[in-house]
Amino acid sequence: MSSHFKTNTRNQWSSLNPILMAGEPAVEDHARNVKVGDGLTNWNKLPYFGCPGYWASFWDLTSQTAVANTPTTILLRNADLDNSGISIASNTTITFAYAGVYSITFSIQFTNSDTSIHDINAWLRRNGTNVVASDSRFSITSSHGGVDGNVIGTVNFVLKLAAADYLELIWATSNAATYIHAEVAQTSPFVHPSIPGVICTIVQVASA
Repeated sequence: MSSHFKTNTRNQWSSLNPILMAGEPAVEDHARNVKVGDGLTNWNKLPYFGCPGYWASFWDLTSQTAVANTPTTILLRNADLDNSGISIASNTTITFAYAGVYSITFSIQFTNSDTSIHDINAWLRRNGTNVVASDSRFSITSSHGGVDGNVIGTVNFVLKLAAADYLELIWATSNAATYIHAEVAQTSPFVHPSIPGVICTIVQVASA
């Protein structure tokens, strides 16, 4: 016995706006989103059933500096080879192939070589425009005992994005002595792996 899912593009389904039979599944063929009918509700009002689970992991292994009080795009020059549905262009532009609701988490290794505390802000831009209420400020510990001050800044957002939307991570420092620090693997005084300056992970949590 075989089953066959009705399939159309998102625009076709929206235009047809049918009422699926109770328990009848149907697919948006490009994004692989699924809806299941209840025999009562038109397509455009039905919720999506689960999500395809697009995801990505990006990171950067080189320290990054910026001119004081100058918003600067964060570089992400490494990507997981298995990323699905999400890519990066020009080492800065995180691009979403499919509409959906996505959880975006980034962590940044901030370092301060100065003897005074300095601030760094980090936020998101969507399609070239700052995302409202996305900024965070971190006060970076001053150097002490001959050791630079270090702070990990970690932020999570959940955003509804359209197909072809793109995001950029932006940062600004109040003093050039405070920067994004990356470090190669070390063997002394103990063995540890490299420290990325930035890690950004993205997971689709719902269809949209």
